[in-house]
Amino acid sequence: MNKAPFKVKLYLILSIFLDPFYFMYQKIAIFKDKEEKNRSPERWVDKKAKRPAGHLIWIHLASVGEALSSFPLIEKILADLPEINILVTSTTRTSAKLIKGYHDDRVIHQMSPYDTLLVSKRFLDHWKPDLACRVESEIWPRILIEIEKRKVPSFLFNARFSKKTIRRMNSDPNSSKYLLSLFDQIHVPEKQTEQFLLKLGIKPNSVLITGSLKDSRGGLPFDSRLVKEFNQVKSKRNIWLAASTHSGEDEFVLKAHKKIGGILIVVPRHTERAEEIVALCSSMGLTWQLRSCIPDLQKDIDVYIADTMGEMGLWYSLVKIAFIGGSLVDRGGHNPVEAAQLGVVSLHGPHIYNSSAKYEKFKSEGISYEIYDAEEIVERFKSLSAKELEVKAQKAKDISRVNMVAVEESAKSIKKALLV
Repeated sequence: MNKAPFKVKLYLILSIFLDPFYFMYQKIAIFKDKEEKNRSPERWVDKKAKRPAGHLIWIHLASVGEALSSFPLIEKILADLPEINILVTSTTRTSAKLIKGYHDDRVIHQMSPYDTLLVSKRFLDHWKPDLACRVESEIWPRILIEIEKRKVPSFLFNARFSKKTIRRMNSDPNSSKYLLSLFDQIHVPEKQTEQFLLKLGIKPNSVLITGSLKDSRGGLPFDSRLVKEFNQVKSKRNIWLAASTHSGEDEFVLKAHKKIGGILIVVPRHTERAEEIVALCSSMGLTWQLRSCIPDLQKDIDVYIADTMGEMGLWYSLVKIAFIGGSLVDRGGHNPVEAAQLGVVSLHGPHIYNSSAKYEKFKSEGISYEIYDAEEIVERFKSLSAKELEVKAQKAKDISRVNMVAVEESAKSIKKALLV
């Protein structure tokens, strides 16, 4: 192991003393209903949960997005390696609920351990993983170093970094290079991330372009019964979608909707923003409805605010065109593949660096359009006839066929590391 830079050493020293702070943090999280009290022991390693015999792969992910991205890989491992069990840890309540619903006895879920010296050692001593995988960018120094000390193969899959994270990493390249070098292999979705890692000093043979794990799953699930119910209520009214919106974007889509008419479904990226959208609707004279309060679509409503989790498949199934959020404000743009897989043409703003290659491909195929303001949203609607939109929606579905490269490459790395 290379010598740790000063800032990493400082963090490692702090991790020896952080347990009381995490204890207080957890109490506050439980009080605010951000964490389940009955699952709180898992953060400190719940030894009542028994380690299964044989090989155990540990997959860590942060939230719902990473969980959904990981499911195809988990299914591949379960199918190809029948003697292996999988321990999945996650950070949030919503992701925990999603993974707990995974119906396979070989998949164990625990809340992610705190990154302290005591907890990291307890976790690795209890679970004894034969291989450790992390998804996207959830990197904790103490547990990574303890994994390295035990010579456990370690992988970072679907590695992607926000602009903010990249700025932070570039401000301390020595620490960033050191921590990322603790992984035996890093799988990245596209060349842009590969170039960033190579520039940082990561060895070329440690970085592999595989495409996105998220693209390896089929269309988002949805309840066809609910689709039928919503379609019956909306009747012949026009319906469109603003998906995963951030603060600063809703004003544009609501302003456009006043001219487009019909029903707009708004799905905020963070559900706690629902009241903010309600206030905007009221100020613009638009009638609104919150799904969390009144689930069934009401007749003659202007804006249906879907402030619930895990139903994006339903919303995409109701429309042929959608604005994809995080793109009119500088958040990098959310992945348009989920929309395309369910036959939806996408509109997006200029900030699409998180999925630039996908957006460029979709734009070249005429199934995605760049817009800058409310007027351009309205103009795009006027330019697309119902028949043309139907054709483009089918084309979007055809183009976005599932790409299993990321899953295949990740599974291949895991098998090689375990020598099975």
